[in-house]
Amino acid sequence: MFPPPGPARLVFSTALVVAVVAFTIAVGLIWVDRSTRQQTTDDWRERIRGEATAAAESLNADMRQLSGLADELASELASGDLPVARIEARLEELVAQHPHVFGVGVMFRPYAYAPDRRLHAPYIVKRHGVHRMVRVEDVYDYTEPRHDWYHQGTARSGWLEPFFGQASQAMLALYCTPFRLPEAQRARDAAEADGTVCIDYSIEDVWDLVGALDLGETGYAFVITDQGTFVAHPRREYARQGQNLHDIADQLRDPVLTRLAQRATDLQSGAIAHSNELTGQDSWIFYRPITAPRWSLAVVAFTAEIPLDLGEHKHRQILIAIALIVGASGLIVLLLAYRLDANPALWSGSVAIALLFLVGVVHIWTLEFAEAGRDPPEAVMLIDRAGIESYLDGYGEQARLQRFGDPIRIPTGMFIQAIRFKTAHDFVVTGFAWQRYAVPEHDDLRRGIFFPDAIPEQDVREELFRLREGDSEVIGWYFKTTLHQPFEYSRFPIDIKTLRLRVWHPELARHIVLVPELEAYRLIHPTALPGMEPDFRLPGWQVKRSFFAYRFHDYRSDLGLRGNAKGGEFPELTYNVTLLRNITDAFISNQIPLFVAAVMLFAMLMIDTRETARASLYGFTTSTVLATSAAIFFIILLAHIDVRRRYAAEEIMYLEYFYFITYFTIVAVSINAFMLMALSDNRFFHYRDNLIPKLLFWPLLHGAFLVVTVYVFL
Repeated sequence: MFPPPGPARLVFSTALVVAVVAFTIAVGLIWVDRSTRQQTTDDWRERIRGEATAAAESLNADMRQLSGLADELASELASGDLPVARIEARLEELVAQHPHVFGVGVMFRPYAYAPDRRLHAPYIVKRHGVHRMVRVEDVYDYTEPRHDWYHQGTARSGWLEPFFGQASQAMLALYCTPFRLPEAQRARDAAEADGTVCIDYSIEDVWDLVGALDLGETGYAFVITDQGTFVAHPRREYARQGQNLHDIADQLRDPVLTRLAQRATDLQSGAIAHSNELTGQDSWIFYRPITAPRWSLAVVAFTAEIPLDLGEHKHRQILIAIALIVGASGLIVLLLAYRLDANPALWSGSVAIALLFLVGVVHIWTLEFAEAGRDPPEAVMLIDRAGIESYLDGYGEQARLQRFGDPIRIPTGMFIQAIRFKTAHDFVVTGFAWQRYAVPEHDDLRRGIFFPDAIPEQDVREELFRLREGDSEVIGWYFKTTLHQPFEYSRFPIDIKTLRLRVWHPELARHIVLVPELEAYRLIHPTALPGMEPDFRLPGWQVKRSFFAYRFHDYRSDLGLRGNAKGGEFPELTYNVTLLRNITDAFISNQIPLFVAAVMLFAMLMIDTRETARASLYGFTTSTVLATSAAIFFIILLAHIDVRRRYAAEEIMYLEYFYFITYFTIVAVSINAFMLMALSDNRFFHYRDNLIPKLLFWPLLHGAFLVVTVYVFL
């Protein structure tokens, strides 16, 4: 039922239109936001799935081709088309026709090649990029029981578990198939096979294939056998030590990895979501079978690297909030249209709308606080060893193309004990740092670190220990340094600071890349604050995360060292601490005066009246209002000046807009008092004895807060 014709009907109709339009816009923005994010995520998953499928198919095709070559060679021996005297020449022809073959050989049983020759095993293998002939029997006795590859190869055809080949001096995936010579060429009479033909697929080629996948900055792939043994992994010691995915899943007590191991070893395909409790990283793992050798390829892609436009998402969330607030305000006004003559209803509506605006302000703050959990821009977070290895493999390839040579990796650790802000842009850090140098590979390197952002006369460093641990030397330092880092205060007090401790090695002329020693930390989840004192406190701030990252700094110079890797996109190690300002402290110290001023101004507005009796009772006069407003203005002005002095910001800070709004409110209340007494008849100022300005005070004040909040954070 519509209100009766007149002002109530007009208010109702206008509010209805505003509410419908606003809610429609909100629904549309919600749909656009969700569909855009979902489409981007689906496209990302499909691309990663395609990368995994293509890599598995490529690897499967290579393996099938190699096994086919070995089967063909065995068939030639069995049919007599290949005399034993021509085996070496045939092997040379094969590698000439198929240069991608890492190694191929024919291994005879004892005395199967000739009655007077116990072993014979010509083997052509790639050494330093060139194929060379090797006599396996001169290297070791391959018939000994411990050489499973030979005994399996003479019994049946198939791919063997990867192993380190003594003759090839490389990690190999080996396909072997037995052969039996024709009667005319047999040197002995026996029922079993005369030997085995083996062909090698270098694990280095597997690493090159999976390392070339486009999986983001820190995504990676690995290959396992049907027993769960690693064939290839960014942490290459997994393959070299023969580690097993089942064992790792059991050690970590990770049911998702256990399920992945079971499915992958059963040669299934699919995708599985995984959350690493140790690192806090969420990822998708896509796995595909490589049927020829009965292996599986798994691709790990981190959801943090989904190419979502987080800035656009935040903007849409703010616009959605605005539309919902406008729509809800329209509904409130629509309901008030039925009770325009009832003061309690009008005051309830005024308070409700003011609270809606306040909720909008807080919601936008919440969206801004979510920035504290996002990865740093133009940097690569380093919280997973496999991801670090994957990234550095890619960087090493780029460095070799630019002729910088292979980077020298120095494991480095940090432990922060105390942080104190000295000025608005300088902070003091106290803690420990250590490095691990390989012996004797790094004997020619100078030991040390330094912080390029440190103020020289306030940078103290003292060596605490120098220990030898096996084949490495560990050196630790205590440091207390003052770092200069320009901060932005435009969003104060709703601001997030990332304190960045940049770490360099003193030998700038060498291609040295510092690598975080993650193994030194019990937990490397950023929210677990690795590298921070357990009881760390920083007054006025909440410590949200700590983590290592590679940051790409454009020096715009080669620092006087021609051909220096730092002239390009050099991965500079940084230790980062993300701080979220304690909003309670900030508001108690900065917003309480503004809140008190607003309450006092509203009280002055409430006593504004044209009625002589009430004016005499309240002591209301225009001069009294002006004098009180002037006193409030000077108090707020002094507080404003103190904020500017403390933070020395070059731009206007978010908090300052609240001061500007308060100044405007002071002027508005003063003008209202003057107009109330100066004008003889005015509908706006005189309606129900100044009711309209009183009703509008809190909605307009909070609405102004919402407008400046949207302006700053949108």
